[in-house]
Amino acid sequence: MKNIKKYLLASAVAIAVLGAWACGGETVIQTVVVEREVQVQGETVIQTVEVVKEVQVQGETVVQTVVVEKEVEVQVTEIQTVEVEKEILREVVKEVEKIVEIEAPEATATASLVGTIGAPDPKTEGGAAVIGFAGIGQQVGRNANQASDALKNWGVAETLFRRGAADETLPWVATTWSISDDLTTGMVTIQDGIEFRTKDKNYGQLTAEDVAWSMNDANNATNTTSIHGQAGDFAGLWGEWRVVDDWTVEWNFATKADGSPAFDGTWKDDYVNQSGQAFPVLSKSAFDTEGEDFVRDTIVASGPYLVDTWIADDRIVLSADDGHWKFSPKTSTIIMVQAGDPTNRATLLRTGQIDTAQLEPKDAANLIVDSSNWGQSGTGGAVQLGIFFSGNLWEDTDAKSGEPLPPKGPFVHNHAWIGNYTGSHGDGDMEQARQIRHAMAIAVDRDAVNESLLAGLGNVVQVEYFAWGHPNYATVQCTQEPGGVYTEEAPAGTGPCTYEYDPIEAVKIIKSQDAKWIKSSVKSDILGNDTFEVSVYAGPELGGGASVTGEVADAVAGYWSDIGLSTFSLKFTYVTFRPTVVNRANVHPWITSCDKGRESNPWHFPKGLVQTSLTRGGFGCGFESPKILELYEGMASASDTAEATDFANRYLQYVYYWNLQPGVVAVPQDWFWNRNKFASWPQDRAAASGINNLWDIELAQ
Repeated sequence: MKNIKKYLLASAVAIAVLGAWACGGETVIQTVVVEREVQVQGETVIQTVEVVKEVQVQGETVVQTVVVEKEVEVQVTEIQTVEVEKEILREVVKEVEKIVEIEAPEATATASLVGTIGAPDPKTEGGAAVIGFAGIGQQVGRNANQASDALKNWGVAETLFRRGAADETLPWVATTWSISDDLTTGMVTIQDGIEFRTKDKNYGQLTAEDVAWSMNDANNATNTTSIHGQAGDFAGLWGEWRVVDDWTVEWNFATKADGSPAFDGTWKDDYVNQSGQAFPVLSKSAFDTEGEDFVRDTIVASGPYLVDTWIADDRIVLSADDGHWKFSPKTSTIIMVQAGDPTNRATLLRTGQIDTAQLEPKDAANLIVDSSNWGQSGTGGAVQLGIFFSGNLWEDTDAKSGEPLPPKGPFVHNHAWIGNYTGSHGDGDMEQARQIRHAMAIAVDRDAVNESLLAGLGNVVQVEYFAWGHPNYATVQCTQEPGGVYTEEAPAGTGPCTYEYDPIEAVKIIKSQDAKWIKSSVKSDILGNDTFEVSVYAGPELGGGASVTGEVADAVAGYWSDIGLSTFSLKFTYVTFRPTVVNRANVHPWITSCDKGRESNPWHFPKGLVQTSLTRGGFGCGFESPKILELYEGMASASDTAEATDFANRYLQYVYYWNLQPGVVAVPQDWFWNRNKFASWPQDRAAASGINNLWDIELAQ
């Protein structure tokens, strides 16, 4: 669905630019009429938007006030091209050397809940907590078939460790761990007395054999058919897990091409931890006795909740296991219902049809101010959405095997944002593509997106994986000075690592290139023959972890369209898109958090694994770099936090310089609950999950 407001916003910015050229030291009141043609469900609608603005020139700085007198919002079922008159930027191109500072128009957020909303009397089942989810997927009980990470967060399954309040590692299924001095092997011991159960049957005790099987089934290095979400991550970290005895599992860390171990110091804090991207421990006995078809569709696990009912695209009912070895659930029944539309979730919550939901920021804004009626909790993991420029595959050698990598499919055609280091598109292609990516990054107004889509409750993201508000951010210096040799360090930094909104400079950068890329068949009034076509894919969080991903993609496409690029938003299932990710064939920039894009991730945590050939055969962000490989390995094997932080700072400088993953916004992930139904719901801080600890939901008396 496309929200035309994003295009109105971008057009208003363009109109404001015209005011800059029209003024000469006086105040000018202008009314500009913009007509655009929008195709909506087979019909053509002509919209007229009157924009009145006052422009005051103070030296070389233009201060603007833009008021949209008439706003038309149209929901479109299919992505259409919106053509907006661009007389403004044509003038800018002609006089680009007269650049002035422009203050963009202030966006106005419209909440779907008007005014402060009081908590209703619950209409849900007594003794049950009813949770509204964006989507209810299939029940999958085998890791190789992509059993959900959420199972460990809900309490249906368990994993090895948990994250404490001070970021310490707490035991769960595993009680202790050890790593060899040479960092080649690891070992964990398993808790005695854990039972596998379904609502109908007991499947015996959880042992080391179940833990080893669960990991090996998920790991692409040990099971090449696995489509588990972390299949590639696990393959880049370790090899086969082996059973030492009933309560002990050991493994070797993966071996890099140079023979050294692919040790990652956060293995226990991320890849086998509830806070991170872990695997659920599932029953090998059920697999052996009931068969593959049974476990594919039935979860046999050990959590404090048992699956009572699971209907895809409808609901899940969980019942408390009163005899659980570790947790005593405070609520006997959890009911999860599908409420895909965010406005529908908000309506169900305020009318008492559900007890809690994760809301869009624009809907939540009216609840935050009234804590006497509404509770609020979360894992602290706001989802960062950024632009990942796929196709920039700069590694020649497989980091795991040392073998040459196959020919690069994305290099077959000359895409403007893809740098071909082989020289087959010209010796200057790497630098040219870097400049193009920078232009596309500064063409997006992050503050306006935050205000318009997130009601100002989100955070602006400059570079993915890093929280702009973190104290370390201000200490790192970056640059965009020319360079262009992809294997070198980024040049010494001289300024902040930020992408200031500047559509005029973006046009200037693109037009200054010797354009050898594939030209768009539709010429641009702004860029002329230098324009190109670019599609933006929205996912994989579309409808999931950050339900505004599609709207963010529309906004980015709109801003790119306004500087003269021919843009399209692509929205289809991630299942369809994933093969291009795994096979490193994708050439579309995509809006995603790409594995590590959460504000709650510690600064020093290793970053970049999924931007290297270490995860080939599994998930990747769409680009690979030998420098990122080096920096990731430095972070992963660092002896202490200070050393890891230094590598993380250098990683920030590098990905900023090459403009590989400019951020857009971080979407809050808090859950709001009706205080007339819930007394409390404490959640643990988590790096990669937006919900956990359902067993701690306590109902009001």
